[in-house]
Amino acid sequence: MLLRSFRRFRPLQQGFSLIEMLVAVMFIGILTAGMLRVYSANLAGFQRVNDTISSQRRGRWALASLQDDVASIGYFAYVGFNNPAGGNFSVAAGTQEPFMILPGPSAVTLTGLNPASPAGALVTAPLATNPDELQYLSDLSLPIQANLANVTTAGLTLNLQSGSLADLKAGDIVAILDGNFEQFIIASASGNTVVADLNATVIAQAVGGVYQVTTPGTKAHLVGTPLAFYRPSVVTRYSLQPRSWDPSNPAITIPCLVRQQTAYPVGGAAVGWAGVPIEVIAENIEGFRVDLSFDGGKTWLRAGAADWNAIVGRITNALASYGATGTPARDPNNPLWFRNYPFMIRMDVVSRSAAPRAESSNIVGQADYVRRTQTLMVSPRNFGFPL
Repeated sequence: MLLRSFRRFRPLQQGFSLIEMLVAVMFIGILTAGMLRVYSANLAGFQRVNDTISSQRRGRWALASLQDDVASIGYFAYVGFNNPAGGNFSVAAGTQEPFMILPGPSAVTLTGLNPASPAGALVTAPLATNPDELQYLSDLSLPIQANLANVTTAGLTLNLQSGSLADLKAGDIVAILDGNFEQFIIASASGNTVVADLNATVIAQAVGGVYQVTTPGTKAHLVGTPLAFYRPSVVTRYSLQPRSWDPSNPAITIPCLVRQQTAYPVGGAAVGWAGVPIEVIAENIEGFRVDLSFDGGKTWLRAGAADWNAIVGRITNALASYGATGTPARDPNNPLWFRNYPFMIRMDVVSRSAAPRAESSNIVGQADYVRRTQTLMVSPRNFGFPL
């Protein structure tokens, strides 16, 4: 029998040593930290780009709305019903003048996150600079399309194509747009009938209705003639105001560019804007500055002016080259002076991101908004054509 010697077999060594594991974990940690840092930087960059795009979009939206309205400043469809010689408008200091730029009339105070401590309690503070206000007078075209069916001294019957006669108010104007152009002040409207206020129409005609020279409703008109509807002497105000925009926390307010419109006050007293309905044009707009120039943008008259009175003085000096004398912005015989000259209006809008972020701030531990300033310059189409 063969004897076999006993040999001790050593199992093969498998796995890593503790030192190898520690080294591997260290390298994985370094790699992971680097990847997280790259991801965080990319995420922060994405957020900044998104905030920038959103801010620019808000600014563009605000300027687009402003452009449509400002281009129509000075539009008066019916001079007879807005006759300056009739004393309808006031140009005295402190009254509701037909055109005004008010440099920072009041501070806009907001309640929101504290950039120095974004996770802390809400704070209330004013904007860094007081925004301007733009106020002006014009007639508004109403979104109603209709054709004439019949007209008498009592009123008009019509065929409505679009819009609603329910949008009409007493004092609005309807015009028959044919060769025998005729216009009426509206007393009421319902169904397919507009009732004319003949007394008011005749009075306006006597004050200075340059188109109507016969008794209203006595001219001949063709059936099917288009009609136009207007609201005369409307004051429009653009301003920045704080608005509650978060339904979950009404205490938070953000700055919004808003538009308000109301009838020109009898006697020209300054409009009390409290209670006048507000239309939000764009949110998160924290800067609004208005300027004007009579020389194509070479010289701007708003800079450094404390109030509208100071701007009026600069307008007077600027218009000297046109041969103007006195105070053309406050001439009781021509309160619609701004229509006489082809000047340019400049509007600077500062928009901001929806929320402050740490990555948008240059100070460690603080947050800030992404802000963008955009400028619009408009030459109103009705300027340079005196009434």
